[in-house]
Formats: sequence, structure tokens, C-alpha cells
Amino acid sequence: MTAAEVGRPARWHPALIVLHWLTLLLIALQFLLARLMGDETRDLVGRFELYQLHKSIGLTVAVFVLLRLGLRLALPAPPPTRPEPWQRLAAGAVQGGLYLCLAALPLTGMLMVSAAPIQIPTLYFGWFAVPHLIGPDKTTYEMMLSLHERVFDLLIVLGLIHLGAVLFHRLVWGDGLLRRMWFRG
Repeated sequence: MTAAEVGRPARWHPALIVLHWLTLLLIALQFLLARLMGDETRDLVGRFELYQLHKSIGLTVAVFVLLRLGLRLALPAPPPTRPEPWQRLAAGAVQGGLYLCLAALPLTGMLMVSAAPIQIPTLYFGWFAVPHLIGPDKTTYEMMLSLHERVFDLLIVLGLIHLGAVLFHRLVWGDGLLRRMWFRG
């Protein structure tokens, strides 16, 4: 260990760092796309393209979440910056909730699309069609739509708690937590 590395907190694996920030970027883009998709004054072709992009990004998020979970299981996590058990428990609960939301959003989205009364194909970035998981069912469609929206709201709340904790670590404790998930220490 070099003198410059002494006192620095251990970092997450670079692949996890990249996937973390790419996921955040894609979720922010999804939020914007969802707002644009709701604009019913748009022409049908424009709305179709927005929906296709939203679905394609959602499937990409699903792949990123699976990769992240696999890497989290395979790679060692850096030791916690705060040793108190309640802090580790709180951080684990928020992170676990974020992972659950990130997994549930693509799943509820695909089930919603699959159960939609009007069967519109999902074209992954225009490259290939993604098969529907189930057939049309209005009740399932409405339930998945509601669940998709509620899970997204929960994701936002958990994301704000996560951001608040990061800011608290940075501004109050100054323990270098953010550097663990940043590109340079």
C-alpha cells in the first residue's frame, strides 16, 4: 500500500462502480421518458418511439441489476466505514430496497406490456422483438401499471434516503464514503 492510499477507504470494484452510475443515469432517463410518454398531444409515432425506448432502457436496467447482483456475490465488499450495527443494518435495508425496486420495475413493466389489452411488440432498441411473458389480461395490466408506478415512487424515496446518507457521510462525518463508489479515489 502506498502512502497516498493510507487512510483512504477501500473501494468497490470498478465494474460495480460503472454499473452503479450507469444505472442511475438510465433511471434518470427513464423518469424523463415517462414524463414525455404521458404527453398525449404527441403524434402516435413519436409516442411509440418513446415507449420503445423506455422499454429498451428498462430491459437494460434489468440486465445491469442482474450483473450487479452477480458481481456483488462474486466480489468482496469493502469494509463498512461506520462500525455501528444499526448503521450497517439501515444501509443494508436501503440498498436491498433499491435492488428490489430496480428488479421489480422491469418485471412489472414487462408484465404490464404483456398483459396490455392492445398487444404492441417490444422492440429492443429496434434490434429484435422481446416476447410477451403472458397474454392480454386487463386486470393484470391495471395491477402491473399501478405496481410499476408505486415501485418507482418507492425507488425515488429510497434513492433520496441513499443520497441523504451519502451527503451526511460527506458533509458531517467526512469519512470518504463517496470515494468508494467514485471513479477516482
